[in-house]
Amino acid sequence: MSLNNFPWFRIGWGVRTWGYYANKTNLLPQSSQFSDDTLKFGRITSNGISFLAGASIRLWKLDIGANTDLFGLAFGARRSGLYTKSSLFEGEGAAYYNQYVSSTPSLENALPLVLDKQNGQSELFVRFWFTERIGLKAGYVHGRITYTSKVRLDNGQKRFSATYGVPFAALSFPISY
Repeated sequence: MSLNNFPWFRIGWGVRTWGYYANKTNLLPQSSQFSDDTLKFGRITSNGISFLAGASIRLWKLDIGANTDLFGLAFGARRSGLYTKSSLFEGEGAAYYNQYVSSTPSLENALPLVLDKQNGQSELFVRFWFTERIGLKAGYVHGRITYTSKVRLDNGQKRFSATYGVPFAALSFPISY
């Protein structure tokens, strides 16, 4: 079945660059449901480039769609996060409790929408085309920020992350016509 028979349905791929800059941020390990350890940062900065796939449906002058990162690279400043744990049971990272642990944004990332501890973003959007060349796009970005410590902490964890969500509105125009 060819997509040429469905001109209202579009699939595609693209490249996304992104940046995440925040002050006080708490990142959790993958096993956070069984543990209460946290890396607490006063500030984090991460940038990345991702390859993505997306799909949209066109109804009249309206596009409704979604896209998600497939794989990407992230980079940013090395930061030290305070490694905390409030329970009485010590794990293999006990030597680092209440100590600052050097960490950087996790370099290689894949499918952050479905895999924990991966940097990246996914987007849901609606776009209204005023003309064939100018539109207004509104949507929501769901993202994940992940830092990797130099040392293994409790449960062998090195990757700590948090999710975020951002609504947006933007002017939209095609790059090629």
